[in-house]
Amino acid sequence: MSAETKTNSDADKADGGAPLVFPESLRAKADSGTAHVRFAYMDGDNIGGSCHLFVPLGFSVPDAASYTSIELGAVGGIESGAGGDGIGSMTEADVKGLAAQAGALVGAQLGSSGLGGMAGGLSNLRKGLAANPYTETQYTGSGIRSFGFTFKLVSESSKEADTALEIENFFRDNMYPERAGAFTLKYPNRFKIEFFNGGDKNKYMPHINECYLLSLQTTYNSTTNAFHDQGQPVEIDIALTFQEVKALTREELYEAAEISEEEGAE
Repeated sequence: MSAETKTNSDADKADGGAPLVFPESLRAKADSGTAHVRFAYMDGDNIGGSCHLFVPLGFSVPDAASYTSIELGAVGGIESGAGGDGIGSMTEADVKGLAAQAGALVGAQLGSSGLGGMAGGLSNLRKGLAANPYTETQYTGSGIRSFGFTFKLVSESSKEADTALEIENFFRDNMYPERAGAFTLKYPNRFKIEFFNGGDKNKYMPHINECYLLSLQTTYNSTTNAFHDQGQPVEIDIALTFQEVKALTREELYEAAEISEEEGAE
């Protein structure tokens, strides 16, 4: 089966007909293994319409994790001591510092927390001692990834210009919600973004989970003032920003088929 046949077959399953393709020459080039990206919207759990475009320059993947600092205090000290000689490893400075802290705690219980705290702090200050906060790094979560795509659709004919307009509306329509009632809205459609090499998935490009389209910026004729006979602009620049529907775990970074291949290799 040729790459073009496989590409068209995938598209037929996606939207019940031929997908939107720009430029028109991409249909033939896909047969020789040209890299491209497919955007398909999700209608519930079903894949709806799709469009195929060349992969833009400089595509980047922004993986990020969030961390904060946590002070373990006395608990950290106890844990650290348990790893060594325990209580026997305490120094004279430890005893004095803990005594000052204990004084502050007693003062707090007796209703004189301000005086107790100042007394404990003053005692440590005069002795040149400070409590070890045992600060460690605490993981708080992974960031939700966002992806940017920029396309310049330069049409060589009125037919290609009409396709460029369809692609623009394809993204715009699926970015907006639908009315579900007088007071409610139905979520916008999600997008499934996949990289292809001809008719096969490109395993060397990242796997992107389902996304929402956050923004669409359209610019008409950015470098020319030319129009086709029916008034279509010759150039349409489209800037898209997508965001995955959730923060990922390690198991969700790759497609199931890729994970199976890696496990088989091991």
